[in-house]
Amino acid sequence: MLFLTFTGYNFRLFFKGAVILRMDLNVLPKTIVAKKSFNAALYGDKQLYKWQENRFLPVETKESRNGESKMGRGIMSRGGVHIVADVGGTNTRLALSAGTALRKETLKRYENATASCLEDILDRYISEMNVSSFDGICIAVAGPAHQDRAELTNIDWTIQKSALQKIAKTEKAGIINDMQAQGYALSALNDTDIKHVYGTPHVDKTKRMLVCGVGTGFNIALSIPTPHGVIVPPAEAGHTRLPVRNATEQKVVDYLIKKNGFAEVEEVISGRGMALVNHVLYPNSPRTSQDVIQSAPENAEARHVVDVFCGFAGSYFGDLALTTLPEGGIFLIGGLARALEPFVSETNFGAAFCDKGRFSEMNKSFGVNLVVDDFAALRGCANYLSQG
Repeated sequence: MLFLTFTGYNFRLFFKGAVILRMDLNVLPKTIVAKKSFNAALYGDKQLYKWQENRFLPVETKESRNGESKMGRGIMSRGGVHIVADVGGTNTRLALSAGTALRKETLKRYENATASCLEDILDRYISEMNVSSFDGICIAVAGPAHQDRAELTNIDWTIQKSALQKIAKTEKAGIINDMQAQGYALSALNDTDIKHVYGTPHVDKTKRMLVCGVGTGFNIALSIPTPHGVIVPPAEAGHTRLPVRNATEQKVVDYLIKKNGFAEVEEVISGRGMALVNHVLYPNSPRTSQDVIQSAPENAEARHVVDVFCGFAGSYFGDLALTTLPEGGIFLIGGLARALEPFVSETNFGAAFCDKGRFSEMNKSFGVNLVVDDFAALRGCANYLSQG
């Protein structure tokens, strides 16, 4: 068991009763965030706190028995500990973070239908964590965020920065789009969180990186490194015009224009897009997007739909590559992106991605990867807060 004690501006780390580390706090932050099975002393007194039952609880000492400790001031309420949340249309996921790291033991998921607003869920979570205040809070939302507020598209909730500051008892609060959160996560991901899909197998976190979300809808986020941290501007790329390369794709676009007056990217490159392409090409063989993917390995029609879909995606992602020049890599996220990964090939996605005339060779230099970390959005919120 490890113990950490403070005396003045020095701390000592003990293991089995022996001092294994001494450090001067004048040259370090004055708060140490404890890890699981790691005991830590509250700065300035001798109260010990132990990670137990998914929260920090005080360890009884002679001083605490004599009433000398400051109860209710656990380590988790000091020194860069943040609350992060990923608010979707159906569920909200929360965790506590320190720096860019999530404390996995604190991960919780709540159904939005059980609450009237986000504040209800935050109240419940904070109570369960037994923490009174935080050094920061960041919320990623499935919808546009601007002017310190956000309105969710799939649920009648409005989230305001002032409300977050009040409930977390901190001035440091942020509301970002869920795709921005994915962009902030890229620089914090490990090699095991990423799977190479196509192109050059190279990731460079010191260069621009592009994340493309292919799920219920579609959007992108460009992660731009600076000397002061990462910048991820918001975007609404799913509502731009869908590019066309051949007669088959033109047939799909003509259908959308006739139906909606405009053929936007999100109508095809998203979860519902696979079913739409199938409807246009094979109107007498109705299939859901899930049906298409499941039957593609053995059914020629379904496989053709997948190839057309991958062609649309490759063409548009190739345009985005030339627009943003993501030398650090392109990263796909979302349930549909994961489901399609086995079908991505040189003949469908690759051919369209590199079909850029004089710049076809340039597009071959970009690598396309799949993010397999389910908590990337939360890690992005943590990274956003850690940058100050």
